[in-house]
Parts: sequence; structure tokens; C-alpha cells
Amino acid sequence: MIRENGFVRYNLHERVMLAIEKLNFHTPSPVQHQVIPLFMQHKNLIVEAPTGTGKTAAYGFPLISKLDLLKRSTQALVMVPSRELAFQVSAALQSYFEGDQLRIGALFGGVTLAESFAVLKSAPHILVVVPGRLRDVMAQYQHDFLWRDIKYLIADEGDKLLETGFQKDFDDIRGNVRKSVQCGFFSATIPPDSEDMIRERFEPVHTIRLEPRKALRNLVFFRTEVPDGGRENTLAAILKQERISRALIFGGRRDTLYAVTGFLRNLGLKTEGFYGNQTQAEREHILKRFKEGQIDFLVASDLAARGLDIEGLDVVINLQIPEAYDYYLHRVGRTGRAGNPGWVFNLIQAERDDIRLEKHHSQLGLPFRPLKIKPATEAALEQAETADKWIKFSLSRGKRDKIRTGDVAGFLIHAAGLEAKQIGTITIEETHTMVDIPLSAFERLQKEEDLKIKGKTVRLRRFSAEDEEKKALGVRKLKRERRTVKEE
Repeated sequence: MIRENGFVRYNLHERVMLAIEKLNFHTPSPVQHQVIPLFMQHKNLIVEAPTGTGKTAAYGFPLISKLDLLKRSTQALVMVPSRELAFQVSAALQSYFEGDQLRIGALFGGVTLAESFAVLKSAPHILVVVPGRLRDVMAQYQHDFLWRDIKYLIADEGDKLLETGFQKDFDDIRGNVRKSVQCGFFSATIPPDSEDMIRERFEPVHTIRLEPRKALRNLVFFRTEVPDGGRENTLAAILKQERISRALIFGGRRDTLYAVTGFLRNLGLKTEGFYGNQTQAEREHILKRFKEGQIDFLVASDLAARGLDIEGLDVVINLQIPEAYDYYLHRVGRTGRAGNPGWVFNLIQAERDDIRLEKHHSQLGLPFRPLKIKPATEAALEQAETADKWIKFSLSRGKRDKIRTGDVAGFLIHAAGLEAKQIGTITIEETHTMVDIPLSAFERLQKEEDLKIKGKTVRLRRFSAEDEEKKALGVRKLKRERRTVKEE
């Protein structure tokens, strides 16, 4: 039996209400309170609300409730800008319905076009798409059946979908669906020019805006000055003084990400980098392990700033302040989600960082506090580095040798004496495999002779920052080649 709660008033599907109970949602968030009734009334919506305020549920609950689940056809398209967000939104929407009647599919890169078309042809009730992948599938296969029953069009991170590079794909989709389609655009930031573009394509549109000041008032912001060349030492001091054991750390340039990742690993901290020039499979594995608590510190580019829901993340650290206000807003919104407390530490290295921080908080309407930190001394760092470092190394076997993750994990457990929880990210490439483990375990492996996986001899090599850069260059080259092939 469904207990009385704040969602009863909205006349949602009974199995959506059962899921709401299972998820322990009892009181609608402000954005849900405003969005759900209007969505149920078939209103077009532009919704600007900070991350962590419940936007996915705000459109997900009423969308699912309005579907004809007895009909085997795609009735809603949910557009997202990235594969990571496609995974997250698909999983969230599936969790909003109790039972197996609701069918959700997702189209994104990294799999064959044939696999993507199979998803499309299976006619899920809701299709979550990265527009570029949908375009590629439509160019390759007959797809007229897709548009027949689509009544709902949702853009999650809607401002991103209207940026250069996404806009044409979006317009192609808009041109195929019926004129009466109900639309919803959801993002933490929707600039005026994006709103104008939306209103040109859909009328009438209701706008809902939640002030970031209200949504982020549960966050505490700090400002810390960094002396010249003292970025890593200051970061180490903050982690120690504030007793931070888990954090999402945003950097700027890729060399900064490499440097800080290596620095924290040398302190014995389970740390990974997360940026665009990794393979998709590698990013997915790293993000999954960070969410599961197997990685303590994620040093990331702004790729991690949008849309990613990381439960229980208390701390965000900015190694530099982004120039754009919306980037800052997306970054800090990774913590303090769903009304929980959160802490944001801003490192100020240059005058431009100070100017940007002042400007962003003036617009945000929330204060920041000074935090005086004495950078860690070299002696203190040397003492910390006596802890077991966290390193990446390469095994000379990969996909072509039919090596699987379980094979590598079993090898490390037996040959290096590790427990499963001590094994970090395993990334299997075509000709080799990269693994994160403690340095002491790697040194034990180096002393062993005739190491084998599945009966095949393997060689080990420690992975350096230079190797990381070469790998990133290789990924960029592969992406360029794929784009060239598509254009031809």
C-alpha cells in the first residue's frame, strides 16, 4: 500500500508511486513541485535549476505516467549531450517505475551502428539519445517508423544541446516529430540566447527558474590563496587539515590533471584522472569505481561537471576558477545534492582567479569564506610518500589475446597477493592492459619469473605521465580518423 506523501496530489501512475516509495521520496523538491503539474497538463517547459535539485525526476515521473505502456512503440525521446549522461538518465528513468512493463533504450557512441539500430528497432517506450549517434543511425538505416508515436521531446542539459555542433542534429530531430509534441528543456543554466532559440521552435513555453542562491545555500564555499609553485603542497595541506578522504577535484589544462593525479598517487591516495582524451570504456570504468568508493579522488576536466550524479560526494575542489559562470555553477553542483551539505574549496593562484571568484559569487548571491592554509613542507610530503604509492602499469596482453577483466583480477590476486578491493581500474586495450595497484604489489610482481595469464607469458611495465600523454594523443588521433570517415 502506498503511504500518503507529497506526490499523491499529482495523479501519477500507480507503479510510479510504488517506485517513489521504494526510492524514499516523500516530499517533492521545489523544481518537482513546479514542473510535475505543468507537465501533466501538457505544457511546454524551460526549466533552469541547479544540479542536484531533482530535475530528472521532475520530468521522469510525469513522462512515464503519461505513456501508453500497452503500446509497443517509442513515445518519448530524451536527448542528452554525452554517453555518460545517457547511461545515468536511462538508469534513473528505469528506477522511476516498479515492474518490467516500462521499456527504455539508449543510443550513444562506442558501440556498432548495427547494435544501436537494434535498440531503436526494439521500440522502447522512451529512447535516450545522444543526437549525433541518432543522426548516424538514421543515415545508415531505414527509420521512418521511429517518428510515428513520439509525443514527448525532452532535452536534458538543454543549453548544451543548442550549442554549435549540436543544434543541427537537434533541428533535424525537431523536423521529424509531430508539431504537437510536448517539449521540455532542463539544465542548470539556460542563457537568454538559448531560451530565444527554444521559443523560436516551440510555442507557447512556460519558464521555471530556481535561483541558485536558494538551491545551493547548503554549500559552504572557501577561498584559499596559493603561493607561486605551491599548488600541490597547498592541496595536500587542505586534505590533511580538513580531513578530506574523498573529493572531486577540477583542474584546467591536461598537464595539470596529470601532475595532480601523479602527486596524490605518490601520497598513497587512490586517485584517477578523468578527461576527454581517455577512451570511453576507460572513463566509464573510472566513474563507476569512483561512485562505488573504490577511488577516493577524481581529478577531472569539466567533462565531469555536467549531469553526473555522484551520491554522497561532500567535497569539490577547484584548482583554478573557470571563466564562465555556468561552468562554475555546474562544478559546485556536484556536491550538496538533494539538500545535503557540501563544501567547495577554491584555490586562488592568480589575480584572474580572484576576479572570477568574486564575479561568480556576486552573481550567485552566496558568500565565500577565507581559509588560511600553510602549504605542506617537503619534509611532510616525503614522510607521506613513504605510504604505498598508487601506480598504473601495463600488461603485455589485451583484447586480441581474449583477456578479460576477471582474468587480470585473478592474476593479480594470485601472483601479487592482492585482495580484490586493492585492485584499481583495469582497462583492456587491443594489445595491452592497464591496471592500477599499490607500488609494493607491482614490485612483488617484478621479482617473479615467468608470469602468465591464461597460459600466456606477460611482461610488465610501469606507466608514466609521458605514456599517459602519448595515449591521449592516440585517442585524439583515432577520434579525428573516425570523424573523417563519417564526413566522407
